[in-house]
Amino acid sequence: MLATDLGAPTSLVLQRLKDVRARQFWDPRHTLAKRLSADAHAPQPKQHCCEQKGVLWDLAAVYPPGELWTGQIPPAAFFDGPVVKVNAGLEAALAGR
Repeated sequence: MLATDLGAPTSLVLQRLKDVRARQFWDPRHTLAKRLSADAHAPQPKQHCCEQKGVLWDLAAVYPPGELWTGQIPPAAFFDGPVVKVNAGLEAALAGR
């Protein structure tokens, strides 16, 4: 999520991410971002950026296969951003390292 996200992403934007494991959502009320921020405490890995007015922005999160989201959001295998700066860590988490 970026501050410039004023409308739903176009199909051209959505095509940038081709990994079938990834899910993209349009969240105009920042419901998920606020929930991620609220649950961003131990045992969740500590992110090094991206919080503004209680909303996490431009953050990538990777969850173990089969992880179920109930009650509190489960700890992520990777939880950091901004996305443009965490590519190596993100790829390592996706590779299971």
